Amino acid sequence: MKRQTLGLKLLGSTMLASSLMSAGVVAQDTDTFVLEEIMVTATKRGAKSVQDVPIAIQALNGSDLKAAGATEFIDIAGKVPSLQFEDLGPGDKKYIIRGVNSSGASTVGVYYDEGILTASNAEDGGGRNADIRLYDLERVEVLKGPQGTLYGASSMSGTIRFVTNKPKGDMVEGYVSGELSQTKKGGANYNINGMVNLPIVENKLAMRTVAWLEDQSGFIDANRIPSGALEDVNTNETYGLRTHLRMWATDELTLTASGTYQKTDSDGSSRYTPAGTMSFGDADNGFAPVPGGDLVNTDLTQSLWKEDLYTLGLTAEYVGETGSLTATTNYYKRNIDFAFDSSPILFFFGVPIPGVTLQPQERSIWSSEIRYASSLAGPFNFVVGGFYGEEKQDFEVQVIATDDDGLAKSAFSERNEDDALIGSGDTFFGRVSDYSLTQKAVFGELTYDFSDQFQLLVGARYYDSTRNSSDRTTHPFAGFSDDFVRDAVGQETSESKTTFKFNASYRPTDDLLFYATAAQGFRVGGVNRPSISSEIQLLPSYNSDSLWNYELGMKSTLADGRVNFNASIYSLRWTDMQVLSRDATGAFTFLTNAGKAKVDGVELELAAQLSSEFEVSLGMSYQSAKLTEDAPDLGDPDSRALDGQHMPNVPKFQGSASATYRTPVSENFELVMRGDLLWRGSANTEFNPNNPLDVELDGYALMNVRVGVENEDWNVSLFAKNLFDTRAQIDAINGTQDPLAYVTVRPRTIGISLTRNF
Repeated sequence: MKRQTLGLKLLGSTMLASSLMSAGVVAQDTDTFVLEEIMVTATKRGAKSVQDVPIAIQALNGSDLKAAGATEFIDIAGKVPSLQFEDLGPGDKKYIIRGVNSSGASTVGVYYDEGILTASNAEDGGGRNADIRLYDLERVEVLKGPQGTLYGASSMSGTIRFVTNKPKGDMVEGYVSGELSQTKKGGANYNINGMVNLPIVENKLAMRTVAWLEDQSGFIDANRIPSGALEDVNTNETYGLRTHLRMWATDELTLTASGTYQKTDSDGSSRYTPAGTMSFGDADNGFAPVPGGDLVNTDLTQSLWKEDLYTLGLTAEYVGETGSLTATTNYYKRNIDFAFDSSPILFFFGVPIPGVTLQPQERSIWSSEIRYASSLAGPFNFVVGGFYGEEKQDFEVQVIATDDDGLAKSAFSERNEDDALIGSGDTFFGRVSDYSLTQKAVFGELTYDFSDQFQLLVGARYYDSTRNSSDRTTHPFAGFSDDFVRDAVGQETSESKTTFKFNASYRPTDDLLFYATAAQGFRVGGVNRPSISSEIQLLPSYNSDSLWNYELGMKSTLADGRVNFNASIYSLRWTDMQVLSRDATGAFTFLTNAGKAKVDGVELELAAQLSSEFEVSLGMSYQSAKLTEDAPDLGDPDSRALDGQHMPNVPKFQGSASATYRTPVSENFELVMRGDLLWRGSANTEFNPNNPLDVELDGYALMNVRVGVENEDWNVSLFAKNLFDTRAQIDAINGTQDPLAYVTVRPRTIGISLTRNF
């Protein structure tokens, strides 16, 4: 792996030098080829070129996503410096920007147009992000560093915005696309998607609809199901529909309504027990440990994942002579039915019966915002607005004995007669957790142009939140006792905070921009779920945490628009970081605050149009993320996080490179060849390397290639994803009662796609 990493660094350096030298040559050419300009709306002050926005933001446009065959988040994450993710399967991803990785509330805000999709899974720090497919997107914007002024407390380390294409009022257009492929050690996959844009009343009312259907074969074999091994258990079927309706009520007023529905069904876990690792087991009761192997899952149960999600949005925008007024309201709802193997923890506590945990959960977010963005002729301009949001979540835990097929034997029951230990039934344990969160905020940013070259920005957001949470045990282990309190235990917490942002930018020429930023990020605290037993001691709550980001950046456009080179250097200072800790048994987790941390990093981006046929892009980031203060001593020295130890799941280096070559092959068609390479350095899963649960994730490199012919109407392409069939160690699971398992990417997949545009 070290040789491979060194080779990749040398390759990247060579390509960078070649690009810059080539740019210097073509700058003297009379051809007019230039890089495509990408417009962004992240500042909420209308569309601006990404090269003119004085913050660290990277935008991936929709045409590039389509050309790369990117359909889900994992396809784009590696293209963005300082963006990482943890992946525990379909619909269960955690986003990490600039090494800000911890448990607790999410540190990355996620938006789908104006609607909030930010995940909420406190145990893994905002995991379970909805993986809405990327069809017919205008662009994806990744804002790095705290974005609390405009986007709130969830955007502590950054914000990801998925911006969809909106209806056009003056043309009928669309496409239909199909894809067939084969996955090594898996099976056949197919994908059908299409879009239609239809003016209903020309330039007054239009509709745009996109639909998709994906069927991905599994590649993990479950070799330990009692009734017999199952092959390719992690199949995944996803289908969805998105519709926009836009009305141009007047020349100044636009109304846009939207709705999205997506359903995902997965038949099993995507993790596997590697060769050389023995599974959990209880040999005395007929469940002896077994060895792992390549893409082999050793669970005793099936891990089904089923979800439905909905988004609804309504946005009105009025554009006047002195500014624009935007009012938006959005609703997001997601239902998940999730199952995972509970046999390890049951065996750990001496229960010789396999079991499965069912986790039905429902979450909804309703949010509304109104804001005014000025466009004054003088030196002052501003954005000011107000926000109101309500979030609700219902979360259940049901632990039930399983049959020989690895499925729950019966329905969950609260009755003692149906207890699996003291009764004649199959229920071990049950709990219901509910919470609601109400948020209110006012925000604003003021800019002052001291000259055509120098601008100063000051921003602030006042945020107030109230959280109500309650937990009720619906079936304790070994049933209810006479003195057991069945009522819910509730708690209300409130927090308010004002966060600030300061930004100065200097533009000595039209093609060169320097900026400096100091911005504050903030995250609310919360309440831990109660212990399942008085013998297990867990902390009842944890506090809020915050950070400051200090950053210097540069954006440049060179060679008459043929080269963009951007760079930033930053330093984050984090206090009272929220982390996941364990009780004395090591089997139960809870959240606490770990003291202080810092992240120092560098980000580089280069895009070059070397000729009318050849375009390259490179990205690289370095981040040193570590604690600067010991975590509280909770009695376990091996798991305690200490000063100087590195942040889990944050590699020091990561990068990407892509190249596209186009050349005519006939009067009507051109040949398009594209390669995408990404690499990620090694990382650990725990702070303390002496922790027996720590896993060192190896660095890896992934290569995708596409070759095809196309014109305005047709595209036919052959492609290979994960060309070298790399077992990338995306994430790992390791516990005292659940031995090592890895999560990896899909093995080499080769296929063909056909698209018809109209």
